[in-house]
Amino acid sequence: LLKFVRIKVIEASPTVLAPFDKSLQEEAIKQLTRVAQPKDPSIMALLPEKFQLTELLLNSGVAEVKEDLIALNDGRELPYGLAVWAAGNGPLPITLQLIDTLGSEGPQGEAQSLARGRLAVDAWLRVLGGDGSIFSYGDCSCITTGQLPATAQVASQQGEYLARLFSLNYDMCPAIDPIDNSMLPPKQDSNREKRLAEKISSFAIKDDEIAAPFQFLNLGILAYTGGGSALAQLQLTPAEQTRVKGRGKIGFGLWRSVYLSKQVSWRNRCLVSLDWLTTRVFGRDITSFD
Repeated sequence: LLKFVRIKVIEASPTVLAPFDKSLQEEAIKQLTRVAQPKDPSIMALLPEKFQLTELLLNSGVAEVKEDLIALNDGRELPYGLAVWAAGNGPLPITLQLIDTLGSEGPQGEAQSLARGRLAVDAWLRVLGGDGSIFSYGDCSCITTGQLPATAQVASQQGEYLARLFSLNYDMCPAIDPIDNSMLPPKQDSNREKRLAEKISSFAIKDDEIAAPFQFLNLGILAYTGGGSALAQLQLTPAEQTRVKGRGKIGFGLWRSVYLSKQVSWRNRCLVSLDWLTTRVFGRDITSFD
């Protein structure tokens, strides 16, 4: 039945994997649109010449998903049997309710042109208009001084940052600036001795009384592109010139190495490795039980 199957990837932007370097984006497009090459010669003999399983539709926004058709913004309609929606999620009701409660006239309302349904926060992750008593991080927040990707890597670092400020007893809203009505930076407890990391941060921002704002450390991004190949972009320093890029088998090795290193225990690492080995030897198990 493979010759009757087609996969159409619809993307509203002019490329895929926007956070990646341009050369890796081009490699991803090449891998997605490559000619299908089944390992079983008997299956290959049943396919048309230069059979292409995946078609990539760039600059194509979805206007409507019907019962058996997908309508695009340019007027085209694509018949489908199975549609997989991977365009992200909308804001949760509690987030929208909090934005409404903070009001449309204050700093939160003014920042919604940028935040678009997310809670606008300052560089210390304090919700604008919350007077330092409300904090937000992760997908539901938007730093007005510089937007960050909605990834687990960002949310994890933001959570650790806030936990550190709370545990060190920072005054999260010492006062309101009378000039622009903004919250002054969090102030540290003068009776507590600074840690080494705080001393370094104070030296960097040239102020030994306030908390350093949140700074995201990009550890890199990975993407599996199928067929035993992957893309890897590791960030050694903030400079773009220090990026380590891997593609194909090398990227696949980096992707699996990082995946294994992120497992919470050696038991999980062994189980995942065994699963990979079983799939490699016997193929992927696609059976299901109702």
